[in-house]
Amino acid sequence: MFKKMFKNITESITDMTQNAAKDQQQPDSYNEVLKAYGQGDMQKAMDVGAASVGMTTMNTATEDPNDPLLQPVHGITVFDYAAGAAKMGAGCTDMQVCKALGVELPLWEEAKTTWNNRMRDDKTYNMVNVYSKYFGKANEHEKLGQLVPDQAPATAVAEGAAAATLQRIETDKHYFFELQGALQAAYDNGLDGAQWLIDELGLTVAQVNAAGTKWMSDFNILAQMIDYQDQKKKEYNERFAKEANTGGVADDVEF
Repeated sequence: MFKKMFKNITESITDMTQNAAKDQQQPDSYNEVLKAYGQGDMQKAMDVGAASVGMTTMNTATEDPNDPLLQPVHGITVFDYAAGAAKMGAGCTDMQVCKALGVELPLWEEAKTTWNNRMRDDKTYNMVNVYSKYFGKANEHEKLGQLVPDQAPATAVAEGAAAATLQRIETDKHYFFELQGALQAAYDNGLDGAQWLIDELGLTVAQVNAAGTKWMSDFNILAQMIDYQDQKKKEYNERFAKEANTGGVADDVEF
């Protein structure tokens, strides 16, 4: 997933920057992008390229207090919304989030719709990038940080083991991208990748992605890890194919 995302973003920004240079709108920016590419600094290339066409990255997104797209909705801030979405992805309910925030369900539902519409309509991607930053910081939210699901997805994985895995994802970029490759391989082999994560690690896709936000937001790391993710995908493809041919009896794989 992230390889495709990275490739699409890179190609789009490069194309737009080239077009801007041809029109003599941003020739200096285009040259700066090319220089950054040549130096292997993908983060700078993406930041400059995005800026040249009026877009932001997670590295350059801003939170102007006067930005109408970032104004709270019924008192629900973008941090509230992003953290709430992350917690719901981990299995919490709307009512749990509402109770923790101290808001009524209809107001929360309307706020979700408004925030979603703002992100959809923002062509600069600033809104999406601010949201993504806070999504990865859900556990730091004053009211929602310690919220746990009333009914977490059923799994045989011990809570402590799942927590340790989350910690590993946050500190080990190789492990995070290994899991991304495994998810791709699972879906490619007709498996429910989300359920596979729950069964194997006791975690949801949202929990894994939230824990790996810092890896996803750094384009230098994304560029470095593309081939590694592909290799892991190949390994898991072989594993899943073998399991399918042996009635689901898997070789031991160390997570």
